[in-house]
Amino acid sequence: MRSFFRHGMVRHGTGRGRLAIPIAVALLGGGAIYAAAPPRAATPAYLAAFPAFAPMVTPQMPGDVDIALKTRLEKAGRFAQVQREFDLYSWQMFFALNWPTDAQGKPAPRITDTAFGAPHWTLWHNSSDIFKDDGSRPAACGAQGARLMAASRDLSRAVSRGLKPFSAAALAGTDPRTTRALGVISAVGELNAARLSEIQQAFTAPLIDQNGEFVFYEMMIDPNETAYLCDKELYNINGQVAFSQAGGKVVMPWGTPAQDWSGAFELKFAWRILKPGKDDFSRFYATPAVVMDQGPGGEQVERKVTVGLVGMHIGHKSSTSPQWIWSTFEQADNLDVDPIAHPNLAPSFTDPNCALCAVNQQPVADHNNVYRRVPTQAWRAIPIPDDKQDLNAQVSAAMRRAGSIWQYYRLIDTQWPTSPSAPPSPWNGGLPGAIANKSGGNPTPTFLTNITMETYFQSGNQSECNGEELPPGVACPQPWTSVLNRGTKQTRPSGNMTAFMTESCTGCHSSAGIYTRYDPKSGAYAQSGQLTADFSWLLSQKAAYLQAR
Repeated sequence: MRSFFRHGMVRHGTGRGRLAIPIAVALLGGGAIYAAAPPRAATPAYLAAFPAFAPMVTPQMPGDVDIALKTRLEKAGRFAQVQREFDLYSWQMFFALNWPTDAQGKPAPRITDTAFGAPHWTLWHNSSDIFKDDGSRPAACGAQGARLMAASRDLSRAVSRGLKPFSAAALAGTDPRTTRALGVISAVGELNAARLSEIQQAFTAPLIDQNGEFVFYEMMIDPNETAYLCDKELYNINGQVAFSQAGGKVVMPWGTPAQDWSGAFELKFAWRILKPGKDDFSRFYATPAVVMDQGPGGEQVERKVTVGLVGMHIGHKSSTSPQWIWSTFEQADNLDVDPIAHPNLAPSFTDPNCALCAVNQQPVADHNNVYRRVPTQAWRAIPIPDDKQDLNAQVSAAMRRAGSIWQYYRLIDTQWPTSPSAPPSPWNGGLPGAIANKSGGNPTPTFLTNITMETYFQSGNQSECNGEELPPGVACPQPWTSVLNRGTKQTRPSGNMTAFMTESCTGCHSSAGIYTRYDPKSGAYAQSGQLTADFSWLLSQKAAYLQAR
């Protein structure tokens, strides 16, 4: 994981306009994954009130932002409004993914018709269904139709390596679309109740809410990426080694505006356990879940609970954004609650009455790797930008009028490449490029973090080495006594300044690689370097080795 420089976008203007016209989405079987969009007006429905939010939301999922509008705005130098276009696209993706959808992929007439079906994303494959814990071939890689929608889920195996499978009793009578099966307690690795001794390999520690409960995570993969992983046999270490040794390069499908639901999507969800009498369930997208928790002695404990959605990442590869579009959302009460309007509510991840509490501190485990359930005092290093707050207010008002649960969710920001063809800056080429453009594409904003998923990467001032993609075998040079200030030109090959950094979706995911060598006897392995997994950590983090049978 790597960090990035300070957010530098200007504030965005807003306006008001007419309502959008709903556009339906069709789903195909057979050879095509999703149907091309029906004929539409020059302006997509979600942009009908641009740069304001169009309050008549639709289930359409355009494969990319409106390129014609983006081009016009860029030529006119209206870069703040280009950001607004991407932010509106983020909200459109959010609504399309969370739209109530039946088992055949048909969307409900309205986003509030929750009895019609579960959210669209529940038809996609969970990452553990594709990257099986034993490396075996996923069922989704069988018939073409199996790649389209996951009507059922095989939970006979564990949802994460090292965990035991859920019991039949816990799963009895559950709906795979409406009951989450959760076991991972780190947003950036495969950390779970059975692998807490491997915390360094998993990058970071669990997040503990104010009720003393772990936050659980899961990832979903859309049919386009599922088909690609199946076709290239990248779902296990064996396939990745063969692919890399044959000279293969990971290139995920990309979306285009002409085809709805086109391009690869990866979704990451953060769920917290809701407790009666302590939490207001009506302010969360809440759903039943079975979780594999850690017991007081370190044992695996199976629990049936209700979880509430507190964080959602959307990563989408498109023709305008080969470095992917990164959109991240949070539940409104994560860090702040209005005590006058809601005197009985409390934030999920911070104690407002503890001004002296140290922020973003990883929880402590004892010698048996049992975590003390001390709540994390979470802190956002980069405030939500003003233009995002204005847009969120527009969305919240529209969702409140509609009576939708999504009135309680907020866009934190959208990251996208401003110069998609720009090559990565050299790691030793000086600042800011060595950090801000290590992925290529000159992404903006420089930072993008979600408080539920990158809590412990929001550190503020730190060594520049923490943000650079150092090649193997290169150690951080000795730190300088200087700090990076406006006007500073840093051109080392030696030295190490102090700079302000948190984290970046694009920068972090650019570091992902795939397996190039693996010894099943010793467990020794090698992985490819930066920019070799097409911005997906799933391949290196989730893949297992298939033993000879």
